[in-house]
Amino acid sequence: MIKKINLVFFFILLLSCWNNSLGPAVNSKYNFKEVGILEIDDINDHSSLSGSGEMVLSSLTYNFLKYGYNVNISDSENSTITLGAGSKVLLLSCVITEFSDSKMIVVPFRHEDKGYTKTVVTQSSKEDEEEKSEPSQSQTSTTTTHAGKVKEGERITYTQSRVGVILKMTVKNTGDLVWSNSYWYSGLEIQRTIESCVKTGVSQINKLF
Repeated sequence: MIKKINLVFFFILLLSCWNNSLGPAVNSKYNFKEVGILEIDDINDHSSLSGSGEMVLSSLTYNFLKYGYNVNISDSENSTITLGAGSKVLLLSCVITEFSDSKMIVVPFRHEDKGYTKTVVTQSSKEDEEEKSEPSQSQTSTTTTHAGKVKEGERITYTQSRVGVILKMTVKNTGDLVWSNSYWYSGLEIQRTIESCVKTGVSQINKLF
């Protein structure tokens, strides 16, 4: 029984932490080996939280740095990732489609027990001594009524963090779209949710160079 419960819990957790399985859209005619610089465009905040754009940008640069690329962060210009010795420049843009932190929700509840009535029937028999006749039977019944009750209170539930982004790369000089994909992730804590969502995207981009 315990093994079945653990299996169900693992399956639910896997679904809640599942990035979309669709592969990215790629321009097969574009030569990514000629790219030397990847420039990250400004990321606008999601309407639900100020500063969410900066959080996603920090996660992007962190993950590129983990792959060993040179990362340059500037307050006046876009952050840049040095990919190689190529001369072409790609612009990486990100649109935050979902951004919600985990929340505690208090849900009121009301349970009404209408009660019940129980009847017990007792059957007995006795023999008529004078007539020496066959035994006779008698029945008695007892009815017990249990009153109902109403139970009211509050239940605390927690919602998960959820982040969704669309990443796309375009040729900076021409605006031609050469790569794009979307990702979403659900988790218990917002920072880890962002990290898990962005990590998959950077992993796919890394395979191009």
